[in-house]
Amino acid sequence: MARIAVTFTAAIAVIATAAPHSSAEQGLLVHKALSLDMALAMSRGSLEKCRADGYHCAVTVLDASGRTIISFQDDGAALHVLDVSRKKAYTALVYRRPSKDVVEGWSKKMTSSAPLMEGTLPNPPIEGTIAFGGGLPILAGSEIVGAIGVSGAAGWDKDEAAGRAGIAKVADQLK
Repeated sequence: MARIAVTFTAAIAVIATAAPHSSAEQGLLVHKALSLDMALAMSRGSLEKCRADGYHCAVTVLDASGRTIISFQDDGAALHVLDVSRKKAYTALVYRRPSKDVVEGWSKKMTSSAPLMEGTLPNPPIEGTIAFGGGLPILAGSEIVGAIGVSGAAGWDKDEAAGRAGIAKVADQLK
């Protein structure tokens, strides 16, 4: 029993000396986060762009942990668009790039003879993601603070443009 205690103590000593000497950084983490007001402004900006272009869309804004801050669908929007907008935002958040870029990557894998590597499957490998464009990560500098997804316009490019219009509404606060 004493030998186990000595071995355990020695292991702890090795771990302690190998760990970085920044105990202050191992306490609370400080990070940027989207406020409800920013999420409202972004979602409103996306809705305005959709309406100006004649579309009835749904918009979802997620925080950096994937929780929904706001999600709604416009009057007259198709039944499925609310769920799809969330999945688009989640895809952009998980893969840390526009969901359209993710889909294009999956498409390239389908036509390539190269062997598939982990994380590069040619279909949505993570539950809750979707193979549609229209989701965008929201960046504060180089830090991802959330994602926005828009669904219901006549094409992914129009959904993405509405998402970009929403992010533009708070761009000055994301620096």
